[in-house]
Amino acid sequence: MKTSSEATVVGAGPVGLLLACELALHGVRTTVLERLTTQADTIKAHMISGRTYDMLAMRGLGPAVTAASEAETSRLSWYRRSTGHFAGLFKLDGQDLVMLSQQALERLLESRARELGVTIHRGVDVTTLDLDSEWIVGCDGGRSTVRKLAGIDFPGTGPSLTGYQAIVDLEGDLDRGWNHTPTGVYASGPLKGRIMMIEYDGPPATREVTGEVLEASLRRVSGRDVRITAVHTATVWTDNTRQATTYRRGNVLLAGDAAHVHSPFGGQGLNLGLQDALNLGWKLATGDSALIDTYTAERHPVAERVLRNTMAQVALTRPDPQARELYALFSDLLDLPEVKRRVSAMVQGTDIRYDTDCDHPLAGTFVPGLDLADGKGTTIALDGKSATIRPDGYISRIDTP
Repeated sequence: MKTSSEATVVGAGPVGLLLACELALHGVRTTVLERLTTQADTIKAHMISGRTYDMLAMRGLGPAVTAASEAETSRLSWYRRSTGHFAGLFKLDGQDLVMLSQQALERLLESRARELGVTIHRGVDVTTLDLDSEWIVGCDGGRSTVRKLAGIDFPGTGPSLTGYQAIVDLEGDLDRGWNHTPTGVYASGPLKGRIMMIEYDGPPATREVTGEVLEASLRRVSGRDVRITAVHTATVWTDNTRQATTYRRGNVLLAGDAAHVHSPFGGQGLNLGLQDALNLGWKLATGDSALIDTYTAERHPVAERVLRNTMAQVALTRPDPQARELYALFSDLLDLPEVKRRVSAMVQGTDIRYDTDCDHPLAGTFVPGLDLADGKGTTIALDGKSATIRPDGYISRIDTP
């Protein structure tokens, strides 16, 4: 049976590092190339979903993830009820949401990758692609050089808002949690000095985020007489929403933000990218071109749905009167258990089902599991005589008596 022997991953963020771990686990000699010389310290994602935790736990990373987490939560009540969008909905099965900074996850995954023999080069800019290489995977973000060099189209919609996140020293009072105002949305907390502002006036005039820029935005949105005396870290983002037309062209593949970008509402981007890596890694290791093609077939629709729901969340948070009525209606609907279950499953990806050639209702779903009393693993009970579980934890088929 043909197998892949070598792969180059461009990008040492969590998606690229997890993919490198997956490839190394399957015996593929893997090199990671990263433009930055050190890990970025900007504010990024701060939680992983229960489904992502379950998948990392299958690789033996559960204890390390839990130990590295800043906090664990199954409900972000102030966040959920006051936002009017889908964020913070509790998980209905398996591990709770794990509060974990992206930086902490990157450190954990980089350590694991090095343990597995992955070579990581930092301070390396990719300017051309060697199409004679066995496999090249772009995990290099929304402005992906790999995607551009491969000529893969990235259609979508441009920014309609500007968002800022920062950790600052602040003088003045702000209401905690998410707060809608006539000019936008602002949030304060849960960490001391952490603020976020959203203004619905198109893309930012500049990507440079200074104390003056943050203070002016916070004053406009909150209407409060506040003063920022120091900025510890800050970032700017938009709702730029785009998706690659394909995740593969020849020996070049895409994963994570290189394949899809959207607003951060719902905290779905990191989880989406990590699950891309877990879907792709074992397939790429086989060297089976037809199997590798199923990566796009399976993951493209999943990301497409995330793009749609994040655009809907942007609509829910707008400050105009029509959007505020939509927000009120949706808040009432979220009180219905079935609606809450449906939205929670969509945001956390627990309802994903891949197409298979098996008619069993569990085929194509993530393997259901129950924690054993002794804590040593999971058990599964199926009404068939045997089940085939893929390396990413999804059931490929169930043979019935």
